[in-house]
Amino acid sequence: MNSKTTFAVVDIETTGTDLAAGNRTIQFSCCLVSDNKIIDTFVTDINPQCEVPNRIVQLTGINNDRLKKAPTFDQVAAKLYGLLSGTVFVAHNVNFDFPFLNAEFQRVGYPELQIEAIDTVTLSQILLPTLASYRLQDLSAYFNIKHDHPHTADSDALATAKLLLILLRQIKELPSITLEQIVNVSPSLPQDTLKVFLDANEVNQKNPRKRELPAYLKLSSGLVIRRREVADNLNVRQPEAKYPKTRKAKSKVLPDQLESRLEQNKMMNLIYNNYADQAHHSAKTMVIEAPTGIGKSLGYCLPFSYLATPKKPVVISTSTTYLQFQLQNQTLPMLNQELPFNVRSVTLKGSRHYLDLYKFRNLLFVPDNSNQTPFIKAQMLVWLTITITGDLDELHLNVDQTPFVWKIQHTGVKWLDPNEPFYQDDFLRYNLRRAEMADFMIVNHTYLIKNWQYFKALPAKPYLLIDETQQFAETAIRNNQEKIKPLSLISAINKILASINQSHGENIRDIVAGNAILGDLTNQLESQLEAIKELVNAIIRTFYDQVVNHKKLHRNVDFFERLIPITEMKDATKANQALIQRLRGLKDHTDDLLVKLNREVDHTSDSFTNQNFMAIYSFFENYNDFNDRLAEMLGIIDVDDHSIEQHVTWITINHAKDVNSLNLNRGILKTEDYLNDHIYSSFEPTTFTGATIFSSRRSQFIYDLLGIDRKKSAVKRLKSDFNPADQARLYLVTGENDGKFATNSDTYLQQTANNIEAIYRKGPRQTLVLFNSLNAIERTYRMLQESGFTANHFVLAQGVHGTATKISKQFVHHEPAILLGANTFWQGVDFPRHLLENLVVAQLPFDTPADPYNHALYSIERSKGKNPFYSITLPKATLRLRQGMGRLLRTRDDFGTIFILDPRLLTKRYGSIVLANLRNEIPIVRGDINECIADMVKFFESKA
Repeated sequence: MNSKTTFAVVDIETTGTDLAAGNRTIQFSCCLVSDNKIIDTFVTDINPQCEVPNRIVQLTGINNDRLKKAPTFDQVAAKLYGLLSGTVFVAHNVNFDFPFLNAEFQRVGYPELQIEAIDTVTLSQILLPTLASYRLQDLSAYFNIKHDHPHTADSDALATAKLLLILLRQIKELPSITLEQIVNVSPSLPQDTLKVFLDANEVNQKNPRKRELPAYLKLSSGLVIRRREVADNLNVRQPEAKYPKTRKAKSKVLPDQLESRLEQNKMMNLIYNNYADQAHHSAKTMVIEAPTGIGKSLGYCLPFSYLATPKKPVVISTSTTYLQFQLQNQTLPMLNQELPFNVRSVTLKGSRHYLDLYKFRNLLFVPDNSNQTPFIKAQMLVWLTITITGDLDELHLNVDQTPFVWKIQHTGVKWLDPNEPFYQDDFLRYNLRRAEMADFMIVNHTYLIKNWQYFKALPAKPYLLIDETQQFAETAIRNNQEKIKPLSLISAINKILASINQSHGENIRDIVAGNAILGDLTNQLESQLEAIKELVNAIIRTFYDQVVNHKKLHRNVDFFERLIPITEMKDATKANQALIQRLRGLKDHTDDLLVKLNREVDHTSDSFTNQNFMAIYSFFENYNDFNDRLAEMLGIIDVDDHSIEQHVTWITINHAKDVNSLNLNRGILKTEDYLNDHIYSSFEPTTFTGATIFSSRRSQFIYDLLGIDRKKSAVKRLKSDFNPADQARLYLVTGENDGKFATNSDTYLQQTANNIEAIYRKGPRQTLVLFNSLNAIERTYRMLQESGFTANHFVLAQGVHGTATKISKQFVHHEPAILLGANTFWQGVDFPRHLLENLVVAQLPFDTPADPYNHALYSIERSKGKNPFYSITLPKATLRLRQGMGRLLRTRDDFGTIFILDPRLLTKRYGSIVLANLRNEIPIVRGDINECIADMVKFFESKA
């Protein structure tokens, strides 16, 4: 393939994707590309001689009346066959279009096309590895390709042709070394797509000058990577600048495309004035509820730009990596365009978010059993020419399902050897050096909670802003919950011991046989692990005798559980203290041994093959897994009395009371003590913000959860600049059987399934249905399946079709669709504009009171003379409901409807409390499902 090759860029529209089910082509379009330009186009409708399904008509705009006038496939087959013969076939998802067309040709008596075929989806995924979506319309938007009519063959083919020209140009611009390495890892690509890289590499081999790298790239120990600024040169600090207090003054430093908003201006001044003149007034803890749409991110970034310096930075803690990305790559760069100084920022994440270049290079050409691995390696080779940070999140990989990525994740700076080849270019070191020079450090809540010591050690107390406050409190609770099955720890030790001595495949002992130092370290490590295993077994046996044996256990369906009283937990910890201290000593010794072993491997790396490195890294990976599990167990059983009083501990065990089935669990009870002792004390008084913070104006719930003094805090609830009365409708659905059935009963869920169908049939729109459990989702989906609804409509169910992340991507890429979700879908997703138009609340988001952790919390509330339902459960559910409803209106252009199917808002006494505290300005309609749907239809007609 070269510039003289004729590429036939094809798109077809069909009645469905399954040829065996009798589906047919309804439109064919082709753009011929040669000599780096589009030279000809052809498009025709095709009569499929069958009815076109309604969803295809909606998707393409091609209806049955129009197709009756079109030629049949056998009437245009000769023209199409001649057009495509002698070309290279190109499509966006070639494994659909090419086989489908060939099957159509065979159906009318033509042989299959014997031509090469390439795919622009996988070419885009390799050459543009950091994009979140590879849909044609998203790629078109990214490259500013005009694509007016997605899902029509002529528009799709033209957009794909323009995309192909861009991709071919990008392949030519790849560094020769990178291109050659892509060819050598040999990713499995559809049809003949790999040949594009093979042919480009062959051209490079004949042209030695192509091996010269552009100035922005460098060759580092065999890998081409992006050059980066030396971190020491980043410390260029702004001169003193006067903070713009008025809206008029702010308009001069805000980007032209952003209007100055009244509520946003209030937020900016509140933050600046709180910290700016501490010589005359002390800063206070601040809580600012800033509704979606007022420009919250800019509302705190601008004032902190005038406050923060590298010696006294601001730490911005967010709930999601998306918000981190938005701040680092959109909000702050936009501010830097207009500010009279430059703000330096860095995103900090846990070490495993970063690529270890040394591991990647050593494993680059080592084959494994996954077809996915060579493809990911090819993506990473291109990514290395782009990335500054080495943050694996940039690749949008599902790391949990990508074993190769586990092997190349960074494990922390303590494992680095200054003598190893990539030490100077190490991504984690680079980001930590940048942090020393940054005005803004952007982290997520988990990083803040796990790395508070890093911030406490800074020379001056930094500022702290916590965004998505409600999720911060929940993250603090979640990160202080440990669960360990001791048997899994024993299994992890056995796995390491097996990798040292295994008889099948490579073992560590054979690999290091020629090196006396490594051999001795391996022997010591083996001895220490055997001792640890013996100690763990002894500790667990003792612990079992003290808190399980002869104790009264609560019987659940699948297991027994027991909440361990605080005094009993203290006694058990003291009784095991000698064994625990020996275990800690052994753990520290094995850590030291592994560091020494790692460094010796680095020093003698030339004596190992790539296959050896695969075994060595698997060994290290197994050790890290063991180390994590041991740390989890020690976090539960090796704690002081104060920590025991702050936490609740419980066990679960099977009905046979087998010690090997024992699970130890621990959760924090007093978040306020933990947060004050570890987080808040490391910073200036904290600013909390979020779109949904308060469950009601008078409730103490959020203050208790965050551990802040209401009387000493400055609190502000800003007003939304949305127009909810015009943008949305809220339907409280009534029914004859309201209150008769529990919301997790089959009868109620069947009614829910019926209502979902009824709502969707009256106008298929992007619909999110929120549940309180995955079990309820699975049962409802099964009911939709049994009715035949899922056969004709695209329905995604969390837990049935995959993780929240996976089905969110599918939901965005299929319109219209229905998504059944729980947990994170109440608060952790963003589907703006047409990506969400109907929100259905199937169940109110109440916590399960039987959960041992909640049971302990409620006991504490009762001891204070409070009703835990009203002091904890109801406020938390109200907040979640507010957050769930907030999924609908994300911008001022959004519109849609909310259906609350759960009857408890209308039938229970607490329903009126929830409704009163929703801070809802959306017009409410009460009625049965048919009345509500009729009003929904009118609402959407008014928006047409």
